[in-house]
Amino acid sequence: MKQIIIKDYETSDGRVNFGQVIQAGILITDDKLKIKQKHELRCRLKPNVIPSIGASLVHRATVDQLKNSNMSHYQMTMEHYKIIKDSTKDNPSFITGFNNIAFDLEFTRRMYFKNLIPDVYQTNTNGNKHLDILNVARASKFANNNVFKTILSDKGRDSFKLADLCKANSIDNGTSHDAITDCLNTISLAEIIYKKTPDIWNAALSTTSKKDVENFILKNKVYTSLEYFYGRSVPFACHHILFHEQYKWSINWDLKVDPSKYLEMDRQTLAKAIDSSPKIIRTVRQNKSPVLLNSDYALKTDSYSKITKNEINRRVKILDDNPKFIELIGSILSDKAKEKMSMDQTELLHEETLYAAGFASEKDKVLMNKFHEVDWKERVNLIDKFSEERFQYFAECLIYEESPESLPKSVYNKIHRSFAQRLLSTNKEKWETTASFFNEVDNLRETKYKDNPEMLEVIEGYNKHVMEIQSKFESA
Repeated sequence: MKQIIIKDYETSDGRVNFGQVIQAGILITDDKLKIKQKHELRCRLKPNVIPSIGASLVHRATVDQLKNSNMSHYQMTMEHYKIIKDSTKDNPSFITGFNNIAFDLEFTRRMYFKNLIPDVYQTNTNGNKHLDILNVARASKFANNNVFKTILSDKGRDSFKLADLCKANSIDNGTSHDAITDCLNTISLAEIIYKKTPDIWNAALSTTSKKDVENFILKNKVYTSLEYFYGRSVPFACHHILFHEQYKWSINWDLKVDPSKYLEMDRQTLAKAIDSSPKIIRTVRQNKSPVLLNSDYALKTDSYSKITKNEINRRVKILDDNPKFIELIGSILSDKAKEKMSMDQTELLHEETLYAAGFASEKDKVLMNKFHEVDWKERVNLIDKFSEERFQYFAECLIYEESPESLPKSVYNKIHRSFAQRLLSTNKEKWETTASFFNEVDNLRETKYKDNPEMLEVIEGYNKHVMEIQSKFESA
């Protein structure tokens, strides 16, 4: 695999199910991070999305850009999908970014999902794999404290915010929180890691898919897993014991703990021990681009250095020789997961069903592809042909957003009223409402920016835009 694709988004807010991407940066590089292609995509704000004032003051997209960019969100999504598809068709790639697994990736999937693109998992299928430069940076700093400089947060801890890392290491490719600039800054940071800690870089590349991670943990009886707490990476010497029945995560025994003390515990006592602190179980999520290292990284730290290699091997053997004990742990974890699932009976909105409702049927995937090939009036005729209500809903929303005049008046009014009810709600919601926006604006005016005329003018610009949106929906 010779190609790396760096992505970064600026979004209307941080809520992946209900926010939207407003700017995307996509840089395609070779395996040494030399740029081959650069793409910048920017779109208008959807008519049914209220931006967060906090996010707006970070990315600083102008009101004119939010209203008049030459691409709609749908058009940008289709172009984004095509760029990745064309770039990886004959060249499977590492898809990466800074903190992209937790944020950008989830926006990508929701963006495809709600725009009826059947290939929701484009970035980690057909040979593509996920890499997160934030995880690599933390591992690199753990392995070699001098690999790059950090600045301290207000709490006196190393800050791993991209903007702070760039400031500390004199990386300056432009104003932060612009998608292209953040892509370039991510590349600059990755180059430092690649050159100064190549062993960490290569280790990170070797665990960029679920299968890669599973191969690693099954091949290595003892390995180092890094977890991040309060500004520092903490190493654990792990031995894989099972895959979680529901979540499929790798469940590991922390080898600083002697398992022989737990073998004779009854179910209730062992369950309490698993929940107690310090933890005896460490979890590795195979699909989260973890950086896993050889056992020496953990075993040489203070937490493990007094445990002999023979003792480590004895503990591993005890675990391997007691399958009933491992089964009991698996059963306890499974029961806890089932209990948690049964307690969460909140009804999900269609936007929240990407994972909960599973994959689209082959029939619906065929319809999705056809949906993108015909004109908007023909798309109206496809709505009822989808077998799932959520896809019918997304089809209606897309036509409402892109070609409202194509919808029958009754359907348009139904959707328009539903969004009016949603956006004008005065309750605390999962999405940004006009009420939550104006409340935050008033707070910023009275506190943080009360003596800053320049910022007050910027805030007022966004405020007027949201007032326009509110006015449009108040008459629904």
